[in-house]
Amino acid sequence: MKKPIIAIAHQTITDGDAIGNDIMGMYNTLIDEGYNVGLLSEYSADSLKKYQMNSASTNNFFETPDSILIYHHSIYWEFGERILEKCKGKIIFKFHNITPTRFFKDFSSLHYEKCLQGIEQTKRLINAYKNCPWWGDSSFNSFLLQQIGLKSDHITTVPPFHRLDALEKIEPSYKIIDDLIRNNNNNVLFVGRVAPNKGHIHLINIIKTYKENYDSNIHLWVLGPIDHDQLQLYFNQLSVLIKKYGLEKNISFIDKKPETDIKAYYLGCDEFLCMSEHEGFCVPVIEAQQFMLPVVTYGGAALRETAGINQIIMDSFDYPFAASALFTIFTDEKVRNFCKKHGRINVDSRFSSEKIKNKFLSEFARTVDGNQQ
Repeated sequence: MKKPIIAIAHQTITDGDAIGNDIMGMYNTLIDEGYNVGLLSEYSADSLKKYQMNSASTNNFFETPDSILIYHHSIYWEFGERILEKCKGKIIFKFHNITPTRFFKDFSSLHYEKCLQGIEQTKRLINAYKNCPWWGDSSFNSFLLQQIGLKSDHITTVPPFHRLDALEKIEPSYKIIDDLIRNNNNNVLFVGRVAPNKGHIHLINIIKTYKENYDSNIHLWVLGPIDHDQLQLYFNQLSVLIKKYGLEKNISFIDKKPETDIKAYYLGCDEFLCMSEHEGFCVPVIEAQQFMLPVVTYGGAALRETAGINQIIMDSFDYPFAASALFTIFTDEKVRNFCKKHGRINVDSRFSSEKIKNKFLSEFARTVDGNQQ
């Protein structure tokens, strides 16, 4: 029996971000299974353009009734609705969550409008395609779909593909690791874009509290792209707060870096601290656990679910507690090793590449076999 043509669609497909990694994980898995697969997007990284469907392939895909479209939804995409309307085959939605508008209200009218339009578009898509399978990155995302009005029997949770195996094979920047080890600081890491939902103000307050209660030998490394065009006001607010607290020598923002550097920070730092207020999954948490970096995290949105059991997870933004957790991990070998051990168990038992691949193929097979439409 001839295998169906598959298209994987998202507004933007780029390398190095969580959605791009999920899309390419799906792509490579389906190629290995012998499917004819192509990508559909409005914007694509140059390195990924070779995977895009050309005009002839796209037309053939849309005209073929047994084709399958895997549509990734994370932001408003006007052209995406036209793609869905043209598709004559089966459709699967992968829901990555949309950041609530409140986070951008005071900083970016563009981001505010895009998120608002994206939330409204989610409602339209659920209405129009309520009988299609919808996959959430996490149970948190899946529950949000139910809240919007999708029936639970059309929802399942499929964790995102990631690049942990690839990161394991990459040679890190040994100079960065050496510098971190030799700086005599408690080196704290956060990985994620500089955006208002990521909780940077909480991170800054925790470092301030640590200095006030323990010592000044602490440094927070914030790795992630800085959107100077749209979110400069937010970055300025953070810079003012850092200066007000006298933390200029304790906090560094590092714009997007290659994976060799990112891996070095995971290996060279002492703790991973996440105070994000809204996450649909948060891949950096499991990246930290993969490299045996103890995690201290707020437990809201999907973070508690992703971090798993036997980790230091906070119910609220308790700065003294978070500071004490960082100090305890840094000074108590037993606590440090406990966090490392159980973090790695969480990744291996729930989010290994093999487990995600098997879950994805199992749910995909249900659609191919016609059990969901």
